[in-house]
Amino acid sequence: MIKQLKAIFPSLIQSTYDMHMDTDSYCWFTTSENKIVGIAKNELSKTENMLLETFLTPYQANQPPVTKREKQWIDILFNNRNQNQIESQQTYRFVYFTLSDDNVDSIAFREAIHGLFFTKVPIIWENSHQGLIIEEDLNSEEDVITYDEIIEVLMSDFYMNVHLFISPYFSDINNVIQQYEWTKNSYTSVHQYNKKPVIDYVEAVPYLLLDPLTEESISIIINSVLKDTVDDEELLKTIRIFLESNSNATLAAKNLYMHRNSLQYRVDKFIERSGIDVKQFKGALSVYLTLTLKQKLK
Repeated sequence: MIKQLKAIFPSLIQSTYDMHMDTDSYCWFTTSENKIVGIAKNELSKTENMLLETFLTPYQANQPPVTKREKQWIDILFNNRNQNQIESQQTYRFVYFTLSDDNVDSIAFREAIHGLFFTKVPIIWENSHQGLIIEEDLNSEEDVITYDEIIEVLMSDFYMNVHLFISPYFSDINNVIQQYEWTKNSYTSVHQYNKKPVIDYVEAVPYLLLDPLTEESISIIINSVLKDTVDDEELLKTIRIFLESNSNATLAAKNLYMHRNSLQYRVDKFIERSGIDVKQFKGALSVYLTLTLKQKLK
Protein backbone atom coordinates (compact mmCIF):
# COMPACT_ATOMS: atom_id res chain seq x y z
CA MET A 1 0.00 0.00 0.00
CA ILE A 2 2.75 2.45 0.93
CA LYS A 3 4.46 2.04 -2.46
CA GLN A 4 1.20 2.78 -4.28
CA LEU A 5 0.58 5.86 -2.13
CA LYS A 6 4.15 7.03 -2.71
CA ALA A 7 3.55 6.88 -6.45
CA ILE A 8 0.52 9.17 -6.07
CA PHE A 9 1.94 11.41 -3.34
CA PRO A 10 5.72 11.77 -3.85
CA SER A 11 6.08 13.70 -0.58
CA LEU A 12 5.01 10.64 1.46
CA ILE A 13 7.41 9.76 4.24
CA GLN A 14 7.39 7.05 6.87
CA SER A 15 7.91 7.64 10.54
CA THR A 16 7.98 5.68 13.79
CA TYR A 17 6.28 6.27 17.11
CA ASP A 18 9.46 7.62 18.70
CA MET A 19 10.38 10.12 15.97
CA HIS A 20 9.54 13.82 15.91
CA MET A 21 6.81 14.54 13.37
CA ASP A 22 6.36 17.83 11.57
CA THR A 23 2.68 18.62 12.11
CA ASP A 24 2.91 22.04 10.44
CA SER A 25 3.84 20.71 7.02
CA TYR A 26 2.49 17.14 7.05
CA CYS A 27 -0.75 15.26 7.62
CA TRP A 28 -0.12 12.01 9.46
CA PHE A 29 -1.90 8.68 9.15
CA THR A 30 -1.56 5.07 10.28
CA THR A 31 -2.09 2.17 7.89
CA SER A 32 -3.91 -1.08 8.65
CA GLU A 33 -0.47 -2.53 9.48
CA ASN A 34 0.08 0.28 12.03
CA LYS A 35 2.75 1.97 9.91
CA ILE A 36 2.88 5.76 10.29
CA VAL A 37 3.01 7.83 7.10
CA GLY A 38 3.03 11.55 6.49
CA ILE A 39 2.00 13.44 3.35
CA ALA A 40 2.80 17.09 2.72
CA LYS A 41 -0.25 19.28 3.29
CA ASN A 42 0.46 21.30 0.15
CA GLU A 43 0.15 18.10 -1.88
CA LEU A 44 -3.28 17.21 -0.48
CA SER A 45 -6.58 18.69 -1.52
CA LYS A 46 -9.49 18.57 0.91
CA THR A 47 -11.12 15.86 -1.20
CA GLU A 48 -7.93 13.78 -1.29
CA ASN A 49 -7.55 14.08 2.46
CA MET A 50 -11.12 12.88 2.99
CA LEU A 51 -10.51 9.99 0.60
CA LEU A 52 -7.36 8.94 2.46
CA GLU A 53 -9.28 8.91 5.73
CA THR A 54 -11.57 6.20 4.36
CA PHE A 55 -8.77 3.62 4.47
CA LEU A 56 -6.11 5.29 6.64
CA THR A 57 -6.51 6.44 10.23
CA PRO A 58 -5.55 10.05 11.05
CA TYR A 59 -2.69 10.03 13.53
CA GLN A 60 -2.25 12.56 16.31
CA ALA A 61 1.44 13.29 15.97
CA ASN A 62 1.82 15.34 19.15
CA GLN A 63 2.02 12.28 21.40
CA PRO A 64 4.40 12.49 24.38
CA PRO A 65 7.90 11.09 23.79
CA VAL A 66 7.89 7.34 24.25
CA THR A 67 9.70 5.79 27.20
CA LYS A 68 12.44 3.21 26.77
CA ARG A 69 10.01 0.42 27.66
CA GLU A 70 7.37 1.74 25.24
CA LYS A 71 10.01 1.83 22.50
CA GLN A 72 10.82 -1.82 23.18
CA TRP A 73 7.17 -2.81 22.91
CA ILE A 74 6.71 -0.72 19.74
CA ASP A 75 9.65 -2.54 18.16
CA ILE A 76 8.13 -5.89 19.10
CA LEU A 77 4.53 -5.18 18.09
CA PHE A 78 4.92 -3.01 15.01
CA ASN A 79 8.45 -3.55 13.74
CA ASN A 80 8.61 -7.31 14.45
CA ARG A 81 11.99 -7.25 16.11
CA ASN A 82 13.85 -7.39 19.43
CA GLN A 83 11.57 -9.93 21.10
CA ASN A 84 14.48 -10.86 23.35
CA GLN A 85 13.90 -7.57 25.19
CA ILE A 86 11.01 -9.32 26.97
CA GLU A 87 11.88 -12.22 29.26
CA SER A 88 10.65 -15.51 27.82
CA GLN A 89 8.63 -16.44 30.93
CA GLN A 90 7.34 -12.97 31.69
CA THR A 91 3.57 -12.57 31.85
CA TYR A 92 1.82 -9.59 30.31
CA ARG A 93 -1.63 -8.56 29.19
CA PHE A 94 -3.07 -5.91 26.93
CA VAL A 95 -5.75 -3.38 27.82
CA TYR A 96 -7.07 -2.01 24.54
CA PHE A 97 -8.71 1.39 24.95
CA THR A 98 -10.81 3.70 22.82
CA LEU A 99 -11.68 7.29 23.69
CA SER A 100 -14.63 9.32 22.46
CA ASP A 101 -12.48 12.47 22.27
CA ASP A 102 -9.97 12.73 19.41
CA ASN A 103 -8.31 15.74 21.02
CA VAL A 104 -7.53 14.37 24.47
CA ASP A 105 -4.36 15.71 26.08
CA SER A 106 -2.19 12.61 25.73
CA ILE A 107 0.34 13.82 28.30
CA ALA A 108 -2.39 14.37 30.90
CA PHE A 109 -3.89 11.00 29.96
CA ARG A 110 -0.55 9.28 30.55
CA GLU A 111 -0.16 10.98 33.93
CA ALA A 112 -3.67 9.88 34.91
CA ILE A 113 -3.01 6.27 33.90
CA HIS A 114 0.33 6.16 35.70
CA GLY A 115 -1.38 7.53 38.79
CA LEU A 116 -3.92 4.70 38.73
CA PHE A 117 -1.53 1.80 38.20
CA PHE A 118 1.10 0.50 40.57
CA THR A 119 3.85 0.86 37.96
CA LYS A 120 4.41 3.18 35.00
CA VAL A 121 2.78 0.90 32.47
CA PRO A 122 3.68 1.30 28.79
CA ILE A 123 1.03 3.17 26.80
CA ILE A 124 1.12 2.72 23.02
CA TRP A 125 -1.06 5.06 20.93
CA GLU A 126 -2.35 3.72 17.62
CA ASN A 127 -4.00 7.00 16.71
CA SER A 128 -5.57 10.00 18.43
CA HIS A 129 -8.23 7.98 20.26
CA GLN A 130 -7.13 4.34 20.41
CA GLY A 131 -4.25 2.55 21.98
CA LEU A 132 -2.87 -0.08 24.25
CA ILE A 133 -1.93 -0.24 27.91
CA ILE A 134 0.48 -3.08 28.65
CA GLU A 135 0.54 -4.64 32.10
CA GLU A 136 3.56 -6.72 32.96
CA ASP A 137 3.86 -9.25 35.80
CA LEU A 138 0.90 -7.89 37.76
CA ASN A 139 -0.26 -11.18 39.23
CA SER A 140 -0.09 -10.53 42.96
CA GLU A 141 -3.25 -9.82 44.91
CA GLU A 142 -2.21 -6.30 45.87
CA ASP A 143 -1.76 -5.43 42.20
CA VAL A 144 -5.32 -6.23 41.13
CA ILE A 145 -6.71 -3.32 39.13
CA THR A 146 -10.40 -2.43 39.38
CA TYR A 147 -11.11 -1.27 35.87
CA ASP A 148 -14.58 0.02 36.61
CA GLU A 149 -13.01 2.48 39.05
CA ILE A 150 -10.38 3.46 36.48
CA ILE A 151 -13.14 4.16 33.96
CA GLU A 152 -14.95 6.39 36.46
CA VAL A 153 -11.79 8.40 37.15
CA LEU A 154 -10.94 8.86 33.47
CA MET A 155 -14.48 9.83 32.51
CA SER A 156 -14.73 12.38 35.31
CA ASP A 157 -11.25 13.83 34.69
CA PHE A 158 -11.49 14.09 30.90
CA TYR A 159 -15.26 14.37 30.34
CA MET A 160 -15.29 11.65 27.68
CA ASN A 161 -16.40 8.08 27.20
CA VAL A 162 -13.77 5.37 27.60
CA HIS A 163 -14.01 1.71 26.60
CA LEU A 164 -11.57 -0.98 27.71
CA PHE A 165 -11.06 -4.55 26.56
CA ILE A 166 -8.89 -6.63 28.88
CA SER A 167 -6.99 -9.56 27.43
CA PRO A 168 -5.89 -12.65 29.35
CA TYR A 169 -2.34 -12.86 30.66
CA PHE A 170 0.05 -14.14 28.02
CA SER A 171 3.58 -15.49 28.36
CA ASP A 172 4.49 -16.74 24.87
CA ILE A 173 6.38 -13.74 23.54
CA ASN A 174 6.95 -15.53 20.21
CA ASN A 175 3.24 -15.07 19.44
CA VAL A 176 2.93 -11.56 20.83
CA ILE A 177 1.90 -9.95 17.53
CA GLN A 178 -0.92 -12.47 17.07
CA GLN A 179 -1.97 -11.90 20.69
CA TYR A 180 -2.09 -8.15 20.15
CA GLU A 181 -4.08 -8.54 16.92
CA TRP A 182 -6.48 -10.93 18.67
CA THR A 183 -7.04 -8.43 21.49
CA LYS A 184 -7.71 -5.60 19.08
CA ASN A 185 -9.99 -7.66 16.84
CA SER A 186 -11.84 -9.08 19.84
CA TYR A 187 -12.63 -5.58 21.06
CA THR A 188 -14.01 -4.68 17.62
CA SER A 189 -16.14 -7.84 17.47
CA VAL A 190 -17.51 -7.59 21.00
CA HIS A 191 -18.25 -3.86 20.77
CA GLN A 192 -20.81 -4.60 18.03
CA TYR A 193 -22.96 -6.36 20.62
CA ASN A 194 -21.97 -4.99 24.00
CA LYS A 195 -21.20 -1.32 24.66
CA LYS A 196 -20.19 -1.72 28.31
CA PRO A 197 -17.21 0.47 29.28
CA VAL A 198 -15.20 -2.52 30.54
CA ILE A 199 -15.21 -6.04 29.11
CA ASP A 200 -12.66 -8.75 29.81
CA TYR A 201 -11.84 -11.80 27.73
CA VAL A 202 -14.03 -14.13 29.83
CA GLU A 203 -17.17 -12.03 29.43
CA ALA A 204 -16.32 -11.63 25.73
CA VAL A 205 -16.49 -15.34 24.86
CA PRO A 206 -20.24 -15.52 24.01
CA TYR A 207 -19.96 -12.49 21.74
CA LEU A 208 -16.83 -13.75 20.01
CA LEU A 209 -18.65 -16.94 19.05
CA LEU A 210 -21.27 -14.93 17.15
CA ASP A 211 -18.76 -14.27 14.36
CA PRO A 212 -16.61 -16.75 12.39
CA LEU A 213 -13.40 -17.61 14.25
CA THR A 214 -9.99 -18.52 12.91
CA GLU A 215 -8.17 -21.55 14.30
CA GLU A 216 -5.77 -19.16 15.99
CA SER A 217 -8.62 -17.32 17.73
CA ILE A 218 -10.18 -20.59 18.87
CA SER A 219 -6.86 -21.70 20.32
CA ILE A 220 -6.40 -18.42 22.20
CA ILE A 221 -9.93 -18.60 23.65
CA ILE A 222 -9.57 -22.23 24.80
CA ASN A 223 -6.15 -21.76 26.36
CA SER A 224 -7.01 -18.39 27.92
CA VAL A 225 -10.21 -19.62 29.57
CA LEU A 226 -9.12 -23.10 30.63
CA LYS A 227 -5.48 -22.22 31.35
CA ASP A 228 -3.54 -25.13 32.87
CA THR A 229 -6.69 -27.27 33.14
CA VAL A 230 -6.88 -27.49 29.35
CA ASP A 231 -5.49 -31.06 29.30
CA ASP A 232 -7.10 -32.24 32.55
CA GLU A 233 -9.91 -34.17 30.89
CA GLU A 234 -11.26 -35.65 34.12
CA LEU A 235 -11.59 -32.24 35.74
CA LEU A 236 -13.13 -30.69 32.62
CA LYS A 237 -15.66 -33.53 32.40
CA THR A 238 -16.66 -32.80 36.00
CA ILE A 239 -17.11 -29.10 35.24
CA ARG A 240 -19.12 -29.80 32.09
CA ILE A 241 -21.54 -32.12 33.90
CA PHE A 242 -21.77 -29.67 36.82
CA LEU A 243 -22.81 -26.93 34.40
CA GLU A 244 -25.17 -29.21 32.48
CA SER A 245 -26.79 -29.99 35.84
CA ASN A 246 -27.68 -26.29 36.18
CA SER A 247 -24.80 -25.89 38.67
CA ASN A 248 -26.66 -28.16 41.09
CA ALA A 249 -23.89 -29.92 43.01
CA THR A 250 -26.16 -32.66 44.35
CA LEU A 251 -27.52 -33.55 40.91
CA ALA A 252 -24.07 -33.36 39.28
CA ALA A 253 -22.56 -35.64 41.96
CA LYS A 254 -25.34 -38.14 41.36
CA ASN A 255 -24.73 -38.07 37.58
CA LEU A 256 -21.01 -38.60 38.15
CA TYR A 257 -21.49 -41.30 40.81
CA MET A 258 -19.35 -39.41 43.29
CA HIS A 259 -19.76 -37.85 46.71
CA ARG A 260 -21.06 -34.28 46.72
CA ASN A 261 -18.02 -33.08 48.69
CA SER A 262 -15.68 -34.60 46.11
CA LEU A 263 -17.49 -32.80 43.33
CA GLN A 264 -17.42 -29.53 45.25
CA TYR A 265 -13.66 -29.95 45.73
CA ARG A 266 -13.16 -30.37 41.98
CA VAL A 267 -15.28 -27.33 41.17
CA ASP A 268 -13.32 -25.22 43.66
CA LYS A 269 -10.09 -26.59 42.21
CA PHE A 270 -11.13 -25.49 38.72
CA ILE A 271 -12.08 -22.02 39.97
CA GLU A 272 -8.68 -21.67 41.64
CA ARG A 273 -6.71 -22.84 38.61
CA SER A 274 -8.67 -20.95 35.95
CA GLY A 275 -9.53 -17.84 37.94
CA ILE A 276 -13.13 -18.09 36.66
CA ASP A 277 -16.05 -18.57 39.03
CA VAL A 278 -18.26 -21.15 37.32
CA LYS A 279 -20.82 -20.79 40.11
CA GLN A 280 -21.72 -17.40 38.65
CA PHE A 281 -23.68 -17.05 35.40
CA LYS A 282 -21.09 -15.14 33.35
CA GLY A 283 -18.26 -17.47 34.24
CA ALA A 284 -20.42 -20.56 33.80
CA LEU A 285 -21.62 -19.46 30.35
CA SER A 286 -18.15 -18.64 29.03
CA VAL A 287 -16.59 -21.84 30.38
CA TYR A 288 -19.39 -24.04 29.04
CA LEU A 289 -19.16 -22.49 25.58
CA THR A 290 -15.39 -22.92 25.66
CA LEU A 291 -15.74 -26.58 26.64
CA THR A 292 -18.21 -27.05 23.79
CA LEU A 293 -15.75 -25.37 21.41
CA LYS A 294 -12.95 -27.64 22.64
CA GLN A 295 -15.11 -30.73 22.26
CA LYS A 296 -15.98 -29.75 18.71
CA LEU A 297 -12.29 -29.73 17.76
CA LYS A 298 -11.77 -33.35 18.77
